[in-house]
Amino acid sequence: MRTSLSSWKLDSRYATTVNKLFQGLTPAQIAPNSSDQQFWNAFFSLDIDWDFLTKFLTSIPKDACLDYHKSAINNLFTACVRVAQQRDEDEAVRGHAIETLSILLRNVLMKGFAGWEVMEIFAGGVNQSDAVFMEFVDMVAQYFEDDGARASVRHQALQLVVTYTCGVAQLSPAAYLLRRDLFTSIAKLVKSPDTERFTFEAVILLSLLANFHKSDAAKLNPYLQRIQTTTDAEFMRKLCWAANFACDTAVRAFQEIMDDSIPTFSKSVGTLIASLRPDRALSPLPLDLPRELFKDQPIEASVALLPLSDFLHLNPVFTRVFLDATSNANEKAYSNRISPLPYTVLSLSSYILTHASSSASRRAMSYANLTMNLLLIMSDNARIMETFCQPSIQAIRLCRQRQPLLSTPSPSRPPLCALLDCCTLWLRHNLHKRLEVHTYITCISTCYRAIWYLQKVRKRLDYRWPELWSALLGLLAFLCNRASNVAVASGMQRLIQETVHLLDLVLCKAEVIVLAPDDIHTLVYELVRSSNVLQGHTLLLQSFGQDGPKSSLRSDAASKALRHLLSVASYYEDQLSATSTSTAKDALRTLARLIEKDGLYGANGVREAEEPLVSNRPEDTAGFLRFAYEDALSLMP
Repeated sequence: MRTSLSSWKLDSRYATTVNKLFQGLTPAQIAPNSSDQQFWNAFFSLDIDWDFLTKFLTSIPKDACLDYHKSAINNLFTACVRVAQQRDEDEAVRGHAIETLSILLRNVLMKGFAGWEVMEIFAGGVNQSDAVFMEFVDMVAQYFEDDGARASVRHQALQLVVTYTCGVAQLSPAAYLLRRDLFTSIAKLVKSPDTERFTFEAVILLSLLANFHKSDAAKLNPYLQRIQTTTDAEFMRKLCWAANFACDTAVRAFQEIMDDSIPTFSKSVGTLIASLRPDRALSPLPLDLPRELFKDQPIEASVALLPLSDFLHLNPVFTRVFLDATSNANEKAYSNRISPLPYTVLSLSSYILTHASSSASRRAMSYANLTMNLLLIMSDNARIMETFCQPSIQAIRLCRQRQPLLSTPSPSRPPLCALLDCCTLWLRHNLHKRLEVHTYITCISTCYRAIWYLQKVRKRLDYRWPELWSALLGLLAFLCNRASNVAVASGMQRLIQETVHLLDLVLCKAEVIVLAPDDIHTLVYELVRSSNVLQGHTLLLQSFGQDGPKSSLRSDAASKALRHLLSVASYYEDQLSATSTSTAKDALRTLARLIEKDGLYGANGVREAEEPLVSNRPEDTAGFLRFAYEDALSLMP
């Protein structure tokens, strides 16, 4: 199918030449007195008409790319690569060749071709694809490694590869970038003073390459192996710097929609005075802003969470670099600037998890899943947990944009409190009929690992535990009341089992991990109140079938834990009935007296808590990659 060109206004030599090329004319026909090399060098010396070329390529039908315009696209692609490789050519000409190639790749690949079709269009056929695409990869590597090239041109080459990687996604042409290990070249870009400002694009590219067919070809991916084995601390510090800036920008995007800072005295007085104005006297203050305002959140810069997740999961050296900024020695350095990276990540996590289901967006939910997996990785890392149990060097600001709000935190409370708060926010605000069961399981696993670590090191955490207790029991109540209506039944059995195990761990180890005795009294009171919910789960667990020996063992263990919870709830319920308490305050006083006198019933002689299995994150990023490609591409020119 031939593209109609009659409507195009061809008012420049550049547009006229493009028009002729896509009409099927060869360079010899367009410029008979010039060689092919002279023609293309002259063409790329012209100023690029971005708007024209973008609109022109966008207007070409998908079928025409494989038919009438295939030759023109192939010729333009190979010419761009060839001219960009010419070291003796003017740098402006080479830069124009790279720019043209970026526009071509972006606007052709967005039409959605299969892998073999991409090879047909750009290489002229599958048989020629190896030579053509490896020449493209070699050209890119040349710019990455060339310290003599202008920083702007090297940046163009970097953006070109990001555009290509996002365009081909998980298709087979992306594998050409794995045939030549560009890790060292990318690290060189990141560490060079002239190009360090391009670190964000460089680490996003590295992470996207590392996630190419990660589940089925991990051992063949050189980038994945290099992420796991590198000890380049300077490169990692640059990565942390870029990721921190990107995550902080994403946090501020949420806060620009709604100022959720903790009220101060002056702010409260200002709000009161403003409310007395005649035009505002009768205006109600909304508890929650319309959720549609958050439909585009998180912003694209949040894709920086992907490389952080990869490095924290795979590289133990990176953990040390990641935590360096949280030491007391750096307290003054962060007093008036961006918070340390771990704090910024926790802050962004709170906003993403709070608003994950605000707009029923798969993109927002995929970011929530990635974020929760990142929290799981941190809770699974003993070095991070040790640091997170120490007082914070500054306050960690968490989301307060949806009711009910979290309690006002102490500025110096340990970062682990913020991590648990992030889990509480997810548990509170994402209970829907179409339940994200996998992310809920990850959330419960994160809490289990955090609490297991606390009981292991016998650390009593000064934390508002009742908020977490309430959220966990609220989840069980939701699952019990709506079990037949929850759209995603797959995995629900495991979610119930994991939540029961977590509550049992909490109950058994409460006197070891909880600082305030009142919080233990509240836990027992909430269990008594929820005894009907717990009893309902006894029947619910029995209704699920068993998929094998492992499932049967997990079910038996969950049933045992549930019986223990019910026995404790029943014991204290009988005690409260005997005292004829009529209010919640009276009940809490009675429970406090009983527990202080005899200790927590059922906590002694309980089996040791089972150590959680090491998380291997088998497929956490698979669903997210689609949005990672889209967001990374949207950040390119």
